[in-house]
Amino acid sequence: MMPALNAAVLLLAVLLPVTSQAAVFIGVASDRDGQVLPNAVVALKPIGQPAPPSAPATITVTQEGLSFKPYVSVVRSGSRVVFANRDTVEHHIKSFSSIKPFEIAVHRPGDTPPPIQFDKEGAIIAYCILHDWMRAYVFVADTPWAAVAGESGFARIEGVPPGDYELLAWHPDLGQFKAPLSSRVMVGATGTTQTTIRFDFKPRPIRRAPKTADGKVAAAHLHH
Repeated sequence: MMPALNAAVLLLAVLLPVTSQAAVFIGVASDRDGQVLPNAVVALKPIGQPAPPSAPATITVTQEGLSFKPYVSVVRSGSRVVFANRDTVEHHIKSFSSIKPFEIAVHRPGDTPPPIQFDKEGAIIAYCILHDWMRAYVFVADTPWAAVAGESGFARIEGVPPGDYELLAWHPDLGQFKAPLSSRVMVGATGTTQTTIRFDFKPRPIRRAPKTADGKVAAAHLHH
């Protein structure tokens, strides 16, 4: 069972001391019962002005061990994602997401298909057609200040200028059609601003490769 949120916040106070060098924002994601919620995306968008420009990045999401790694990513709009096969079997990736539908046809172990560029804000869900439990989630945010919550439920964003922001919070269980949670926060000039974000659900278990009684992946799923 995940640790209670209050215990996690106490741990955070010890591990993340206030710094006078740069403003830090920490979003603490929790489920409806107050338990910490990993894999939530937190993004800060300036209110009353556009987000400053930043160079688009290229990140890699690998297919490895019959799963996507990382499971959840966040990128700035205009960035590119490489879906590289580092597995021992073939994969076939497809996304029906409205902001960027795409397909990467069957590619062999070791292949690195051309990157996919994402220009619109929103959620991308990528599937492997050959292994239907495999999911990768990419949230595209029109801001340079965004992060994914780890197992502790904390999403830490550094170097945030002081000011008023719209806080967007999204989780894979919202899917691509439900809007992110939205609220207003103020970030100070120095130190750490911390906000708790509560999602009104219990997270669904992450799907994994079917396994036999001895813990090995079922042979029927390895023939591709």
